[in-house]
Amino acid sequence: MPVTESNEAAVRRDRSIRLAVVTSLISKAGNILLQLVSIPVAFRVLGREEFGLYTTVSLTLTTIALLEIGVGPALTHGLSQARANHDSQRQRELGSTAFFLMVGLGLVAGILVGGLLALVPVVKLYGSEFAGYESQLRAGLWMGLAIFVCLFVLNLTERAREGHLEVASNNLWGAIGNLTAAAAVAGGIWFVPQVWFLVLAVHGSMVLAKIGNTIALWRKHPLMRPSVGAFRPSLAKHLFGDGISFSTCFLVTGVVEYNFCGWLVGRIGGGPANVALYGIFISLTVMQLGFVIMLSTPTWPAVAEALTRGDLDWARKAAKRLYRFGMSFALCSAVGMTLFGPWALHLWLGDRFGGTTHLAMGCYALYFVAHVWRHLNHAMMIGTGQVRRLAVIQIVESMLMIGITTMVLWLGSMEFMLAAMGITILCLTGWLLPRRVAAVLGKQTVVENV
Repeated sequence: MPVTESNEAAVRRDRSIRLAVVTSLISKAGNILLQLVSIPVAFRVLGREEFGLYTTVSLTLTTIALLEIGVGPALTHGLSQARANHDSQRQRELGSTAFFLMVGLGLVAGILVGGLLALVPVVKLYGSEFAGYESQLRAGLWMGLAIFVCLFVLNLTERAREGHLEVASNNLWGAIGNLTAAAAVAGGIWFVPQVWFLVLAVHGSMVLAKIGNTIALWRKHPLMRPSVGAFRPSLAKHLFGDGISFSTCFLVTGVVEYNFCGWLVGRIGGGPANVALYGIFISLTVMQLGFVIMLSTPTWPAVAEALTRGDLDWARKAAKRLYRFGMSFALCSAVGMTLFGPWALHLWLGDRFGGTTHLAMGCYALYFVAHVWRHLNHAMMIGTGQVRRLAVIQIVESMLMIGITTMVLWLGSMEFMLAAMGITILCLTGWLLPRRVAAVLGKQTVVENV
């Protein structure tokens, strides 16, 4: 490969990451606005118990969205390699095959979850603490199911953008969705103070933004327009196979730490009121992790492309930059949350969260640091093509997490459960994954100077 082409590719990767970070700040500002507006407004209008119902709906149906993660990163990885090899036919086949595959999977998931909602009583799913809230919870679940089935397919647009090193476009459309959702919540919740409407206002606005992003992608990259003639069963099998590994890494983590632990808190840890507090912690995780994702999201496809081109030095430098930024942010956030978290929650959400202790915030801070460290290693494992190995390690960690969190919550409290989650992560994936990343990127380890 000519040196000039290699240099141009490196410049393009650097430029795409810088642009992604800048536009991500705009998107994250919109996301923070959404969180700052929607959570306190909804909390005050609905009350703590019904806000706990909204949290339960969001945690439950987020699982459906996580199912898309499997095919999505596989699509991104494939597009990065196809573009590096200038293979337009492969790009067309990847886009069409992924689209029709996800349409089929989305319909299957919708039918299965819909059947579960129709046949199983809500109290059987969530416990006796939810008795009396069945109608509100069920309406919210049905609304959320319809929205997340749409997201099954629409989320592929963002993965295709990542494969084209156009994360900045995702960020701009995400900012539009966040602003729309904030306006819908702020104005609409006063007139329709229902759990189902909050689900529609927050997540339905995101669907509209993703539709706009999809149309813009198809106009700019005609190869990404779905065509039945470009569907390849063999490629669908490849995407689905890699998708199982990808989904294992992310779906199992999300199900266990968001859904299972949230369900466990509601079942044996205090009911809807404590689920509301756990939901606040999850919201803080998502909101803060977004600042790390703004760098990790454009970095791992760029690393995959760099490795395809044989540019190992650039991949090492990008990995070091990601690790240093991510951990610096996580540690600073942990200190701030431990020291000022109880005061900040009281200021943000009012007297009902005024009893949150420094111990609770410290335990959550430990989990957050571990969560960020694992996310960084997940991103680099995907970028270096070690998804199947990552899946095996993640399954082991998640199975341990189920047993440990159940035992700790049964004997102790939600605070100690959060601390146990953080320690489990650091002792397994936090130790094994960075060594696997360093093994691929060469003797010059990417984590030795973090």
